[in-house]
Amino acid sequence: MTVRRTVGGALIVVPSLLSGVGIAFILAAILVNHQIIQDAFMIVGAVMLWFDFFVTMAIIRYSLRSLDRRIGVLESRGEGEADETG
Repeated sequence: MTVRRTVGGALIVVPSLLSGVGIAFILAAILVNHQIIQDAFMIVGAVMLWFDFFVTMAIIRYSLRSLDRRIGVLESRGEGEADETG
């Protein structure tokens, strides 16, 4: 397993962790009986869920660009081989 694949695997886990923490904060806000803590936990939970969305979009963008680069390399190799044979 290369470093690139390890980092890519870790990137997939990050949004799940952010969602889990965000939901935990929101649940804690619902269960706690103190207005200031409820407000703070609700805000932190909502922000974590919002960050989850942006992190997921960044990971998808990174993955698509990586695939595009790989396809470009494969296409350039294929064109070079076609020139040599033809």
